[in-house]
Amino acid sequence: MKKLVMTLFTAALLGVVIFAGGSEALAMDSKGTIKFKTDANTYTKRATSIVVTGTLARDLDNGFAVILSNNKGKVITRKDFWHSIGSRNFRVSFSTRNLPAGKYDVHVAQDWGGRYWSGELKHYITVQH
Repeated sequence: MKKLVMTLFTAALLGVVIFAGGSEALAMDSKGTIKFKTDANTYTKRATSIVVTGTLARDLDNGFAVILSNNKGKVITRKDFWHSIGSRNFRVSFSTRNLPAGKYDVHVAQDWGGRYWSGELKHYITVQH
């Protein structure tokens, strides 16, 4: 019985070591009219980027912005993109290289002809360094 318990414990520990990566496996979802998600909830020292994938609210021939801000609302970085009609899907990456440890929020915004669509994360993501 003792050998079985030790074998199971060793297998569980080995599984954690093998599958532990640079970020948590669970993705963070958004709220609002633009639906998107990040690739993880928490980014450890080994994580190299925050990847945001989603779908724009409208398939319009205009631009959209993806903004990374800290939990106090200060914009850390902003990426603007020109979107052409044909695909509403997007994928944006932010480097974690110079990001200090802390909690961050992601906003995605799109406007056209006086109309405005946006989305933001339901909860903050965490960067650990």
